[in-house]
Amino acid sequence: MTHLSIKHAAPRGFSLVEMLVVIAVIGVIAAIAIPNIGSVGNSAKVATAQRNAQSIVSLYQYGTAAGIAWAGADRNAKIQSVVTGAVPSDGAFAGKSFKLPSMSLADQQAAYKYVGFDGTDLFYDKAGGQASS
Repeated sequence: MTHLSIKHAAPRGFSLVEMLVVIAVIGVIAAIAIPNIGSVGNSAKVATAQRNAQSIVSLYQYGTAAGIAWAGADRNAKIQSVVTGAVPSDGAFAGKSFKLPSMSLADQQAAYKYVGFDGTDLFYDKAGGQASS
């Protein structure tokens, strides 16, 4: 008579050590990735502020070339004048509005530090080293 033996199947699933190794690897990857993800958002905000500053300065210069005398004694007043729009009363662009498309107040204020002011004219300052007014 022949005895049939039941072969023991290999245990299925992961061992505790394997699970701990996987969790440790995920933890290391998360520790590296999370700070970098945060800096991407900040870089995007800076790039947006710089692009808005360039738009403000460009519109200011185009308007000045067209004969617009932008209102305001300091940089922030001139920026506000550019953003809200100014309509020249004479010259080739009389009656034409020079206005940036809708820009939120927060976006304007973020762009302020990238707009320089030499007393009369605005200029783009990539370093953002300008004073607050």
